[in-house]
Amino acid sequence: MLQNDPDLEYWNQIILQNPDEDSLYAGRALYLVERHSYDSAIVDYLKAISIDSTQHPEYYLHLSHAYLMAAQSHRAGEVLDKALTQFPTHKPTLLKVAELKLVLQQYLPALGILNTLFQQDPENADAFYLMGHVYYEMGDTGRAVNAYQRAVDINPELRQAWIQLGDVLTTLKIKRALECYDNALRLDSLDPKVMHNKAYALQALGKKQESLELFRELVVRFPTYEPGFYNLALLYAEADSLDRALEHFNLCIQLQPTEPSSYYQRAQVYIRLNKKVEAKSDLQNTLNLDPEFEEARKKLEQLK
Repeated sequence: MLQNDPDLEYWNQIILQNPDEDSLYAGRALYLVERHSYDSAIVDYLKAISIDSTQHPEYYLHLSHAYLMAAQSHRAGEVLDKALTQFPTHKPTLLKVAELKLVLQQYLPALGILNTLFQQDPENADAFYLMGHVYYEMGDTGRAVNAYQRAVDINPELRQAWIQLGDVLTTLKIKRALECYDNALRLDSLDPKVMHNKAYALQALGKKQESLELFRELVVRFPTYEPGFYNLALLYAEADSLDRALEHFNLCIQLQPTEPSSYYQRAQVYIRLNKKVEAKSDLQNTLNLDPEFEEARKKLEQLK
């Protein structure tokens, strides 16, 4: 356990005074998880369950999470299977088991558990949201769209479902993706990633000028959000505004100097500007950061 930690010592003293109180072990375990001391947390959750294994399904869920964080996914699954046996109608347990099955790519078992949950709660928005993930991972985008849509129909405040629905519709180049991102931004206007996704959707839908304008707004509102500058630079390069593309790739590299793709794309602009020395330097930097970047290697050989 953590050494010289006064808060942990407080928990230790309370447990010494009440060694048969399961909730104290669970409380200390939660504290340990927050400090990434997963092995010690696992010991405490096991102790809490040994004291009371019938009244607290959350102990099993938290123990499973600790096992996952400790890179013991097999044990996490075993714990959730026990929880499912012990609490077969507990909705959070059903959702958590289905989520783990998804992580383990056990898609049909995940769907089976979700269908069990729907039998007792057919309007569970979180379950439909998770079902959307399962179908998407299975490659069934049609059913994924239907599941995400059902989730937001039931709970219009389920922001992540709006984002996921927008992302899938973007891949399908369906205009309704823009409405999904607008709904997500309505719930949180301070998330640059959603604004970025909407700008990208506009680009995918062929609305390049609108995409460019939204990316411009994005980098003004969020001047430390590097992906916004990167995509804006790509759009400028595509529009032959090479000086502006160069300016924005420079900003990308200032914000994220270890990202090889920014150097590679800036090298492409330098090549178009016939600045071979600068292009070679950027391509070499690309390879220094990512020795497996074959396109950069080929370009560099061509310039020699």
